[in-house]
Amino acid sequence: MKKFIILSLTSLIIGISFYSGTMFNSNTDIETQPKQIKYNMIGYYMDEERDYNSEAREIQSIYRTNMSTSKIKHLLIYIDGIAKEYDVNYNLIKAVITTESSWNVKARSRVNALGLMQVMKACAKDFKTPHSEMYDPYINVTVGTMYLSKLLKQFPDVETALVAYNEGPRHAKKYKDEYIYNSNYVTKVTTHLINLESVEIAENS
Repeated sequence: MKKFIILSLTSLIIGISFYSGTMFNSNTDIETQPKQIKYNMIGYYMDEERDYNSEAREIQSIYRTNMSTSKIKHLLIYIDGIAKEYDVNYNLIKAVITTESSWNVKARSRVNALGLMQVMKACAKDFKTPHSEMYDPYINVTVGTMYLSKLLKQFPDVETALVAYNEGPRHAKKYKDEYIYNSNYVTKVTTHLINLESVEIAENS
């Protein structure tokens, strides 16, 4: 029995490591997707106590970002405010940032998505903001959160809204549930969200 439990835990750890690894590709085919993680993701804002100092230190420690711990802390305070303003789950925004850029404010993709939330030029234009300003973390998070909020209202669940954020609303509308819930992008965001919310529960207990 003990051996079975150890093997089960080992399998779980390996599975989570795979989900949160560096194999992310926004254009990955469904055939290469790992099995979905079943988790009740909440898209709306939840007013809870936060320890911005601890969160900032953890982000700096894990991702070695090009922001100081102090700047991360103030950015987190801002993210909480903008999350409340647009009714988006604070931890969901953080999970998207972690997935998109690993907190690198200078991140740039091969399709020219920029900054923390990897905002595309068309998206910046929709919100009447120059794309060149997307390297400013505050502007980037504002535009990214406004866009995510719009998608959460447009689609029936968080998973579909995330696929729309990653691949575009037109594609998300055409996809079947099998693709949506097995999407590698959704799996990665979910993994980060679980980690963030597990830490938050532990700190508040």
